[in-house]
Amino acid sequence: MLTADRLPEITDQMDPADKQYLFKMGNYGFRAYDQVRDEEAVCKLCWSNALPGGRPFPLIPEAGAVSFGRIVTGPFAQYAGEYFYVVDAVSTKEVVGYLTGAEGSDVQTKKGAVPWMQWRDECAQQIAEKEFGEISFKLYLPMLGYLESRKFLYTLSLGGRAVQFLLHAKINNSKEMPRAPACPEYHFHVKQGHRRQGIGSKLIEHFLGQFPNKKKYRKICAQVTVCDGHKSLEYYTGQTYQGKRVWRVYDKKETAMYSASEKKAWGLGPVVENVSLLADRKRLLAYVKQARPVEASAAVAVSDPHA
Repeated sequence: MLTADRLPEITDQMDPADKQYLFKMGNYGFRAYDQVRDEEAVCKLCWSNALPGGRPFPLIPEAGAVSFGRIVTGPFAQYAGEYFYVVDAVSTKEVVGYLTGAEGSDVQTKKGAVPWMQWRDECAQQIAEKEFGEISFKLYLPMLGYLESRKFLYTLSLGGRAVQFLLHAKINNSKEMPRAPACPEYHFHVKQGHRRQGIGSKLIEHFLGQFPNKKKYRKICAQVTVCDGHKSLEYYTGQTYQGKRVWRVYDKKETAMYSASEKKAWGLGPVVENVSLLADRKRLLAYVKQARPVEASAAVAVSDPHA
């Protein structure tokens, strides 16, 4: 595996229960993702932050939150579990943040090498069909099988708008997802009530530290959804370090996922876009270290996963 940059060692006595953590920061413990233990909590956190502005995703009701989260995080869990991290509020043991990442290299399949982004999106579609069944314009016949019938009834129970969303995503995903380069990528979420504590910055810093200073890891990609109402594109392109922009736009595509009335109701603005952002890894690393609150800067190393 790739060698991680070492965190400063601090010799404080550690509670044996803390050995599960890569490091701690105040009341927060950072550790590797455990699918059996964490999947439901991570999926619900993903759903609750999926609408621009860090809000619950309204096109899928909460009853379908876990299925929605599996579509988004599942490809990372399958292909790049070593770059999947969660954050606990140590006092309550609640998962309050996570980061999914990938190296970005081609995925080796039985049919040969497949670009990571292509494999990720195809894997997400397979997970969607596993969760919701084969969504299509064709009339669905329950006689096709008990399991598929149950999936179909489950999907119908989420409402007509959810079915429309799933159908739209299946047909239009390739048209509405921007191009992205072959390099490491990540996305993360932090639960409301725990934001502005340095959690996201520390997750990103730890992820970036997994890659050595080689040319193939010089760039970092992040795909985001932006709109004028919440987290506009200027929010990202306006981030600077020592007078230089941290992010630049690699590609962007408008999405027709939301109707005009929904955009108005949820304050999204007239245009919603999916954007591939690209950053220099060293500059991004320096930026997140600078951006982290002073009181959250001290991370206590409690274990070394590469020892």
